[in-house]
Amino acid sequence: MNNYTFSVPTQIEFGVGSIKKIPDLVNNLGCKKIMIVTDKGVVNAGILDKITVLLENADIAYSVFDQVEPDPSTDTIEEVYINAKAEDTDVFIAVGGGSSLDCSKGASLLTANTGKLQDYAGVNKVKNKGIPVIAIPTTAGTGSEVTIFAVLSDIKANTKFTVTSLLIAPDIAILDPELTLSLPSKLTASTGLDAMTHAVEAYTSLISEPISDSLALEAMRLIYIYLPRAVNNGTDLEARTQVLQASLLAGMAFNNAFLGLSHAIASPLGAHFHVPHGTANAVMLPYVMKFNYMAAPEKFIDMANAFGVKLNGNDLYENAFCAVDAIKKLVSLCGLPTTIREVGGKEELLDQVAEDALLSVQLKFNCRKANVNQIREILREAF
Repeated sequence: MNNYTFSVPTQIEFGVGSIKKIPDLVNNLGCKKIMIVTDKGVVNAGILDKITVLLENADIAYSVFDQVEPDPSTDTIEEVYINAKAEDTDVFIAVGGGSSLDCSKGASLLTANTGKLQDYAGVNKVKNKGIPVIAIPTTAGTGSEVTIFAVLSDIKANTKFTVTSLLIAPDIAILDPELTLSLPSKLTASTGLDAMTHAVEAYTSLISEPISDSLALEAMRLIYIYLPRAVNNGTDLEARTQVLQASLLAGMAFNNAFLGLSHAIASPLGAHFHVPHGTANAVMLPYVMKFNYMAAPEKFIDMANAFGVKLNGNDLYENAFCAVDAIKKLVSLCGLPTTIREVGGKEELLDQVAEDALLSVQLKFNCRKANVNQIREILREAF
């Protein structure tokens, strides 16, 4: 067995009603001035009120920034930082999907480091830890509440970039399944497929190890069983709980094993065509798995077994391909698009998407090496 390192730098509080712990957790951090970072969807769903009433009852002062957009821009993050500095904020409470969580990570980074966010694109470029972040996800998909990554958008350059550092991982993650009950069916599906992609790519990563493998397989098993239920009936608390648990496990897995080709493609798809990240992965994952399965057939069979799929092939590779078919079925059951054309992609830009994908660090960890021509072929098949 190879030597490996596994890290979970975030304290995790999971369970129905776990948001009630917020006042005690804030006090334990010794923080006095809170800024809640969120978006209008969270506000309109009444979720913000559930947080603020707890703070008010505990006589804890707070302010609210509720202008986070999908794929948070560096401009928005800098605005959060400027407001936080003016108000002497000493802790961010991020409430929402991956955008609000990543926005808070970026703003926290700026509280202790000079320069622009773009200066920290890459791995381990952050020098100082910023003010604490308490992450409260309202979607089950990104895993951002426990990860060392923040995916940010440079609107002027029309690109996305990723900051990777242990120093930006949230200090505390509070996962309360009740907060996901109001998530619309379409978002439930897309974020759930994002979590599935995290699990699949972490499990097949070239740097996967026993702990991340165990987490990823369990995440895949839970998502395959419970995501269609959550999509079909958003009030199914058991399904919501299990999908949120799966998203967390997948986040812990890819935090250590990293990702692969689907994510390398999903980022430029989002940048060029403004496709939601989870939807981009839902489209690309079956095509990428079809490309990859020959490079890791035993692991693909493990995944098929986790999905509960009956293996009926005559050889190793036929059985491995059962995992690909299972993911196609899951995407269909969840009512998600299956082609780039359906999500507004333009064929004339596919070459640029391929070239941008080739620049992704995630390609280093994909179980099968891919050159730009192979990525072009995958994109054309997916179009």
